[in-house]
Amino acid sequence: MGKTGKISSIKKEYNRNNGSLEASLAAVGYSRFPGTGVRFVPYKENNGNYRTGLDEGALYLQKMKRENPENFKLEVERIRTTRKDLEQRAGIDLGPRAAYYTEIFNDRINTKAEIIRLKEGDNIFDLDDVWSAITYEWIRIHPLIASSYQAYESGRYEASTQFYVNDENIEETQKYNKKILINRAIGSLEALSLEKRKKVARLLGLPVSDSAKEMIVYNLLDTFIKQSDVKLGEHKGKNPIDMFNKFAGMDDKIVATKDLVDQAIKHSIYRVTKGGRITEGGQEISIDKESLVDFLLSPKNQDDLLALEDKLKSKKSLAVS
Repeated sequence: MGKTGKISSIKKEYNRNNGSLEASLAAVGYSRFPGTGVRFVPYKENNGNYRTGLDEGALYLQKMKRENPENFKLEVERIRTTRKDLEQRAGIDLGPRAAYYTEIFNDRINTKAEIIRLKEGDNIFDLDDVWSAITYEWIRIHPLIASSYQAYESGRYEASTQFYVNDENIEETQKYNKKILINRAIGSLEALSLEKRKKVARLLGLPVSDSAKEMIVYNLLDTFIKQSDVKLGEHKGKNPIDMFNKFAGMDDKIVATKDLVDQAIKHSIYRVTKGGRITEGGQEISIDKESLVDFLLSPKNQDDLLALEDKLKSKKSLAVS
């Protein structure tokens, strides 16, 4: 057996003096009678889809998308690759409403998901075997099975949860995933021109001037990308890799216009009210920054864009003189 997946039982602590059956079993290292187990079938969501572990649009992934976008992206990539591989090897559809899952209780169907009985201790799945691998995919994300022992201990699962995904390399996997995302972002950083790096840096709230040297700009962005979360400014609390990728991936003209508006605000050409509206000389010119950017990007308003660029140059030259 090569690569394997493991689902293990959670050993519970009981007062050994209370005479209960659970306490008696715990005293000899068991949580249930030897040889007995708990039956599992693929979990069906309220929308009618099954949790297959191979569905990039699954409902349970939305929480990951909100709480940890970087892990969400990597999981979606893993799902796409794994599903394609398993479907090719098995020769069947593994979509969330495929017959493989929906017909599990149909005795006339041969190729269908198994009813799995998890026993006390470790339950090993041979991931080199296509059918065992498919089973492991849906059972590891079953809502009654903790994603890790740490997740169970932290209270993210009900106290009655009996099993957890026993991935001995989960911490290393998380570090690995994080480094992949960081390295991809650094690769994108290196592909940017110096001028775009400066604009992206300013949009991220970094103190970068027009005359900043390449080394300074690069180091600031590198440090920004590698922090755990954004510490200060407009993007405080957000994921730094996501924020960098958002601006670095934008069209150059959009980045330049966003940067122009931000600098115009910084140099007091524009002012922002408490409600987020943009004013110039006491007159409201836009309901918010995004609307102003859209206005300036419109081909019919290029005279306004050029006029703003001239105003900003004048302000900067006065500041230097």
